[in-house]
Amino acid sequence: MAITLSAAGKTAIITGAAGGLGKVIAETFLKAGANVAICDVNQQRLSSVEKEWSKDYSDRYLAVQADVTSEESVQSFFDKTVAKFGRVGILVNNAGIMDNFSPVGACEKALWDKVLAVNLTGPFITTKHAVIQMEKQSPPGGSIINIGSNASWRGMSSGVAYTVSKTGLLGLTKNTAGFYGPKGIYCQCLMLGAMMDTNIAESMMAGGNFHQEMYQAVSESQNKNMKTVGLAGVAKYVLFLTDDDVAKDGNGGCVTYNGNWPEA
Repeated sequence: MAITLSAAGKTAIITGAAGGLGKVIAETFLKAGANVAICDVNQQRLSSVEKEWSKDYSDRYLAVQADVTSEESVQSFFDKTVAKFGRVGILVNNAGIMDNFSPVGACEKALWDKVLAVNLTGPFITTKHAVIQMEKQSPPGGSIINIGSNASWRGMSSGVAYTVSKTGLLGLTKNTAGFYGPKGIYCQCLMLGAMMDTNIAESMMAGGNFHQEMYQAVSESQNKNMKTVGLAGVAKYVLFLTDDDVAKDGNGGCVTYNGNWPEA
């Protein structure tokens, strides 16, 4: 018996979704029948997405410029989403930036603060406002997916800032799942391997003072035969994880999705 995943009637919020993986995830939910609200800091990319989606999804999407590190900005984004669609059923914490591979002795505090703000404080703020909304709506409930990384469980996948931010995401996932699961709000983390065609390399280059020695050490620790995972496959898996039955049974799960690279 064929099983087709549907998100019809649900509203999904995806952060950092005007390009790269976030956009593919958003389009996957749109094709599955969901209403989709995306945010991004890049207004030019948001305008491009709005122009593209207006042809097929005119009444089922919302694109808002918002900064996930600002609670005021996030609150406004959630308010606009609820005003348009009535409720929030899904949150995908996708927004993220890379560091410059600096180990702790070479990591500038400004870079540390910037990476932790986007990759960990951002998901904290969006998750906070998601659970508040999911608790008070009728019926209550929802699903939260955090986009993690090999760096969530391996110490030698990136620089110290990115590693700590993605490791912290596991704690956010498990704490949220443990307390809110009994309330019908489920939380999981998808720990991804290397991907092509994402925006994260831009932030890596923008970090300045790229640390070649650390990068070489990371490359050697992971072997040189890098395998990548496809954006479409990741997006389909995110959709799968938010299925009502899967979300409940998978609550608190931190799932590796990396093409077996580095080898398990």
